[in-house]
Amino acid sequence: AWPERGTLGLGLFFLIIGSGMLLAYPQAVKIIIDEALGSGRTEAIDHAALIIFGVFMVQALAGAIRYYLFTLAGERIVAKLRGTVYKSIVEQEIAFFDSRRTGELMSRLSSDATILQNAVSVNISMSMRNLGSAIGGVVLLVYTSPVLTFGLLACIPPIALGTVFFGKRLRSLSRDVQDAVADTGIVAEETISGIRTVRAFAKEGFEVGRYQKAVQRSFVLAKKRITYISMITGISGWLGYTAIVGVLWYGGRLVVSGRMTVGDLTSFILYAMTVAVSVGALGSLWTDLMAATGSAKRIFEILDRQPAIVING
Repeated sequence: AWPERGTLGLGLFFLIIGSGMLLAYPQAVKIIIDEALGSGRTEAIDHAALIIFGVFMVQALAGAIRYYLFTLAGERIVAKLRGTVYKSIVEQEIAFFDSRRTGELMSRLSSDATILQNAVSVNISMSMRNLGSAIGGVVLLVYTSPVLTFGLLACIPPIALGTVFFGKRLRSLSRDVQDAVADTGIVAEETISGIRTVRAFAKEGFEVGRYQKAVQRSFVLAKKRITYISMITGISGWLGYTAIVGVLWYGGRLVVSGRMTVGDLTSFILYAMTVAVSVGALGSLWTDLMAATGSAKRIFEILDRQPAIVING
């Protein structure tokens, strides 16, 4: 990624702008609500509405530029990676190809590289955006109401621990799934390339059965991975919504007692939803990162391998 540091740095700049704009609009919403329920000054309401409109325009523009830059850099990185992996493959000694099947090597160039492509382009951009929104949202939550923030953040450690625990298993499963998918490609490649031999011995049914077994194995592993992801998503969602209900309950009591304005509670809820959505997205992106880690390991096994016989010229 180092050659793309200029593009990635510019993308990071627009990412900070976009995340900052996303965190600014709840303050304008607070002004609108408090003015509507308090003094009733329409000028302040109009001014705050114009601020929200401008904030959303800047946020949308920054988000579009950020996505373009990160995705462009990711495409360049993976294009270069594919070329480097291919060069490493063709420079290996002949004995290397005797111990590797063509379908396996093709899988590393195609499916593994594609997974890495998503990780180093869109996923990195989304991860940094959501991380920035989560951190900024927590800071503004503390500024708005430290008491409510403490109750809201109480659900984050269980979510984080669960994500790390399931993430380790997901990384292993993702690698197994990629291996199984590669095996299906290997079986298909062997059968199709040797179709005359298969036809000569009337082994079409046998080859179909062999391919179906490989597909079934990859399906079973993918089903396990989906189960883990579903568990993470369900538990994280339940904890997050439970925390928001607690905020509404206690925040409503603070408003009734006069220790908090309706505008403060509204802006707090908006920040809480921003943090909840960002943390939830980070959990989903973490599972994608685990899958990319498995693919990266398979690719770097080739990149790091030194040929037993060095080719000159």
